[in-house]
Amino acid sequence: MIAGDKALRTIDEDTFIERFRPKPNHLDFTGGFDFGEGCCLFSSAGKDVKYVLAQKPNTIWTVVDGDDGQLVIESGLHFVNRLGYLVTDVPREDGVTYTVTLE
Repeated sequence: MIAGDKALRTIDEDTFIERFRPKPNHLDFTGGFDFGEGCCLFSSAGKDVKYVLAQKPNTIWTVVDGDDGQLVIESGLHFVNRLGYLVTDVPREDGVTYTVTLE
């Protein structure tokens, strides 16, 4: 799907993990969202958010409590309904916005 000049893509959790490789949170090992390598969720405050903001923008993702109560991961830095942030090893391509459905 195309919205304006951006492609919108929905992928599943397994595809997200394999393709983008979320980094474990090296600042807080209890943050949640363990994809098999350690907890990956960074909080939206303190040293966590300072680390997130220092990363390349196309490696930042936001865990969001969606409108229907379903948790999703959205590409980019979001503020509304956020639970925290993820940072990935592999950057997403320019011009593409992702939604990751969680199981």
